[in-house]
Formats: sequence, C-alpha cells, structure tokens
Amino acid sequence: MQARLDAFIDRVQHLPPSPRLLVKLLELFKHPDPDIDEVVGLISHDPAFTVEVLKRCNSAFIGTEKPAEEMFEAVSRLGFQEIYEIVLAMFAAAALLPPGAREGAHVEILWRHSVAVAVAARVLAQETGESLPAAFTAGLLHDIGKVVMVSAQRDDFAQAVLNAGMFHRPVVVTEKEIFGFDHAEVGARLLTRWSLPPNIVAAVEHHHHPKNTGEFERLIAVVQLANLIAHGTGEKLTGELKGLQPPPPALALLEMTPEKIALLLPAMTDGLERAKKLMPA
Repeated sequence: MQARLDAFIDRVQHLPPSPRLLVKLLELFKHPDPDIDEVVGLISHDPAFTVEVLKRCNSAFIGTEKPAEEMFEAVSRLGFQEIYEIVLAMFAAAALLPPGAREGAHVEILWRHSVAVAVAARVLAQETGESLPAAFTAGLLHDIGKVVMVSAQRDDFAQAVLNAGMFHRPVVVTEKEIFGFDHAEVGARLLTRWSLPPNIVAAVEHHHHPKNTGEFERLIAVVQLANLIAHGTGEKLTGELKGLQPPPPALALLEMTPEKIALLLPAMTDGLERAKKLMPA
C-alpha cells in the first residue's frame, strides 16, 4: 500500500516542500516552556517569511496599539501558540490552495472547513488535556489528501464525491472503491513523507475511525469530533449542533457529551473569529 500511495502522490506536480520549520517548532512545543530565542531564531531565519508572519500578526492588532516591528516582540505579544498557528496557516494555504485552484468554490469550502476543524480541535484539546499544537495541526491538515486526489485524478475524485451523494454513503467508502485507498490514507502518507510527528499522522489517517487506534486514540478522537462539529454547524461553530446523534465513538473516548460540546461552542466561535484575522484570506 505504501508504494501505491507514494506513486499516487508523486503524480502531483505542485506539492509544497517539506515543512521543516513546522517540524522544528513542534519539537520545541514538546517542552513545557519553549525558549523564546529559539522560536524567534527559527522563524527569523528567512527574512521574507518573517515579514509575512509580522504582517499577519499585526492584522490581529486593533485600535491604536503599535504594531510589532520585529519577531521577538510579535512572539512576546501573541505567544508561541498563535505564532505557530500563523506559520502553520501559511504552509497549509500553500498546500490546500494550490496554484490555479484558488478561485474554485470547492477549494474555498475545503479551506473554510479545515480552519473550522482546526479551531474546534484546539478548543477540544484544551478541554481534554491533549496537545494544542498537534490538535490544531491535524485539524487544519486532516483533509489534505483530498487536494492530492483532486490534483492527481480530478475526474475520478469527482465521481467518488458524486457516488457518495447519490447513494448516501461516506466518501471514504466510495474513494476506496475507485482508488483503492481514501483521502485520509493519502494525507497520512504525505505527512509521513514530510516528517510530521506520528501523533499528527495518526490523527489524519484515522479521523473517520477513531476506535482501537492505539496510543494516539485521544488525539484522533479530538480531530474526529472537531470534524463532526464543523460539519454539524456549517463551519460556523455556532448555532444548533447537529451530527452527534447517534453519539460517535469519539464522545465516549473523550468522556464528552453533546451538552458539554454545546457549552464549548462560544469559545470555538471566538477562536474562529481570531483565526480569520491571523490566517490567509
């Protein structure tokens, strides 16, 4: 299977390079108190990248607050988590919004959904004691395999989506029928090739099926539940919560209930508004 997935991924012409900066930042996040100088040094290595990060940081400042002029100040103001999310969003935009496809409605829908899942996953991770950076990363990249499928065999992927809608079946089932694998498996293989940590790879690979998945099952459950919340609220993370009946396995794994999730929606809504200011439009 691995060889088949690699051959399929290699058909895509415009994949972004391996996100080495993300991998290094995630390593720093393993420590309870990351060294601010290390974080600043990693991001500042590329001057053009630094300018873009500062621009997105300053878009979050309102009123008369003076914009940050250098990376140390930006990290001090926003904190490691939000700085990391800006860096991740810039990479994810290149991966999820490939050249020539940014104007497509399906691309806009995928980006909006991915951001909503990332924000919901972050809030759930905070509530359940899971890693915030890992949850946000897996949430934002959980459907990256769809981009690969569209780029490699657009017509076949469109048929899989059509079959799923016509016959009321999960798209991962119709993908397997047509391709022999689904978008979660493609995405996980791509993240493995990019050297992302195994917990994030597992969360992407199993976000449709979080039961009996080993040591990372709680993070996987966070991403599955965030995906359902995003779909169930129309990517708004507010209003009436749908899609949690019958209760998905992720609820039991995380010891959550639909009522508890409803209480978390305001924090998710606030997080989504914040993310819109920090992320590419």
